[in-house]
Amino acid sequence: MKYEEFSEFKDITDNKFVKKFLCENGNVFYVEPAFYTQFTGLIERYPEQKDTFLNEMKSQIAKNKKIAFVYDFENPFLDYEDAILREFTDITDACKIFYEDKSRGSDYGD
Repeated sequence: MKYEEFSEFKDITDNKFVKKFLCENGNVFYVEPAFYTQFTGLIERYPEQKDTFLNEMKSQIAKNKKIAFVYDFENPFLDYEDAILREFTDITDACKIFYEDKSRGSDYGD
C-alpha cells in the first residue's frame, strides 16, 4: 500500500508489514498499518483535520531521529530499536482533536 501523505519522504521499507521512511535530514520514521487505518478513519469523518494531524506528525518526525507511529506502544508490531513510539491518540491529543476510533458492532444480539 502506498501512503500518499508521505510521498515527500523516501520510502525505505525493508519488511512486508510496516512502512519505513527517510527524511532529508536523516531522521527515520515508521507507520504501522493499524495507525494508518486510524488516520484514514479520522480523515473520512473529519477531512478538515487532515492537515492539522499531518502537521503534528511531521513536527514530531522533525524533532526525533527515529520515531514509530504505532497502534499500541506496549505491543508494537516490530522492535523499533531506540525509536520514540507514538500512538494515534498522542497525535490527536496534541492537536486537540477529539475522535473516538471505535467500530460499531451490530445492533442485533445473540
